[in-house]
Amino acid sequence: MDVDEAIRGRRSVRKYSDKPVPLQNVREVLEAGTWAPSAHNGQQWRFTVLTGSSKDELTSFFRQELEKVSAKIGMPRMGSSFNSCRIMQEAPILIMIWDSNEAKQLEEASFQSVAAAVQNMLLKAYDIGLGSLWICDIYYAAEALTEHLRKAWKLVAAVTLGWPAETPQPKSRRPVDEVSEFLS
Repeated sequence: MDVDEAIRGRRSVRKYSDKPVPLQNVREVLEAGTWAPSAHNGQQWRFTVLTGSSKDELTSFFRQELEKVSAKIGMPRMGSSFNSCRIMQEAPILIMIWDSNEAKQLEEASFQSVAAAVQNMLLKAYDIGLGSLWICDIYYAAEALTEHLRKAWKLVAAVTLGWPAETPQPKSRRPVDEVSEFLS
């Protein structure tokens, strides 16, 4: 598959089949993440892969935390968080993605490095036939999830993986001329 096909063909998948995902496929996706560019070659990304009962426990904990937050700030401000939690529960693979930038220097660049790793992972998943979803709704309970998983790193995102049970249609994109300016 060429790069343009992967970029244009990748979709956010929210429904997965029950077919198990071989560990080798997960490792391929993670390895693609490790080839992303990173600030000062820090390779700050870290991955926690959850399946089975560990995934079930984490998503139950996340749902409880979302309910606490929802009681404080109100459901309308929670966006798609409960749906994201459901998708995390139903997907065969859940990957929590961390920024291990311990020096706390160039935090924005470090965050961008981890985001580049996530994009590589999504493209690789598509390349090998897996569906994926980049989830940021974990921010509603990031501190609690970090403590629950006993990590000293900054939680950046979650990614679900599995064999797709749907084929989402492409969304329209703004033309380059609408989102760009060229100065000389």
